[in-house]
Amino acid sequence: MKTIITPQTVISLAFGGEEFISPQRVTNADIAAATHRFLVPIMGSALVEKVADGGYPTLLDQFVAPALAFAVRTLLQPSLNVRTGDAGVMMPQGDNTHAAWQSTLKTLQLSLKNRTSTLLRMLSDHLSQNSSLYPEYDQKHDILKHCSINGGFVQTF
Repeated sequence: MKTIITPQTVISLAFGGEEFISPQRVTNADIAAATHRFLVPIMGSALVEKVADGGYPTLLDQFVAPALAFAVRTLLQPSLNVRTGDAGVMMPQGDNTHAAWQSTLKTLQLSLKNRTSTLLRMLSDHLSQNSSLYPEYDQKHDILKHCSINGGFVQTF
């Protein structure tokens, strides 16, 4: 499965330096799912393929990789908050650690969603303002140019 970024890129961009996550926790399937869910509706399949094939490295570094990394983390975070084993679902807890409160988990997830949304909006704005540089991009198919959720209201244009 070809992906735009690596699991290590996700970890370096979307997790802070003081946060540890094993690279095995981020899979190529996670990256592909986030690409399909978050990037294709904005960029279109042709532009996503072009970037995955090494085209537009500046676009990748400045806009696509950060947005995709946070999209992957947004999808993964709920499963990182719990562990599943033979005994079922458990909250991680050790001698020197304690599981986070539910309100803290909700705050983190909301923060991740907001950051992802902002980075995706920045990508969409960059593409539309520089569409002549990206012939594969078609603003008519960019979902963020036709639908937006602001303050809980769905707006279509």
